[in-house]
Amino acid sequence: MISCLSLSSYSFCEKIALKKYRRCVKRGCIKRPQVVSGAKKDGFGLRVFVLSDLHTDYPENMAWVRSLSTKRHEKDVLLVAGDVAEMYDNFILTMSLLKERFEYVFFVPGNHDLWCRWETEDFDSLEKLNKLLDACKQLGVETNPAVIDGLGIIPLFSWYHESFDREDDVGVRIPSLDMVFYFI
Repeated sequence: MISCLSLSSYSFCEKIALKKYRRCVKRGCIKRPQVVSGAKKDGFGLRVFVLSDLHTDYPENMAWVRSLSTKRHEKDVLLVAGDVAEMYDNFILTMSLLKERFEYVFFVPGNHDLWCRWETEDFDSLEKLNKLLDACKQLGVETNPAVIDGLGIIPLFSWYHESFDREDDVGVRIPSLDMVFYFI
């Protein structure tokens, strides 16, 4: 299935922004680039994937998770960076499916994971957090730091709101990732 963006569905400002991609446009459709494997040619090397905002309470998102290969990623690591599902049962199903597809799955909760508005049980967000962490433990999903093939993975449980920032801006320029990390 090829995913594309129709230019006719975008506002005037978005069309201007897409001008730089005009050479990639054929008959009003921009094709998403394919993900290139990070594994070495000899088949050795750790591959790490990151997902967030799965929102599998939506059937089409759950269908996407179900469509992931059960063989292609069986030796890979997956970092799930929150917002898996609002409903506990959907969270359990999603994490079970991901654990069947990846050797290692790490999870940190997002705000939607802790919402309780559609839950049938009566519990608050902190109780739900503990329930999610217990479920992860039973499923074999990591929520604690671990080292895999020499790579340290440290899930951080933290939340941010701009009201927490009480310091004045000091005009420090933060370099782009290209300048900070050396990609192999």
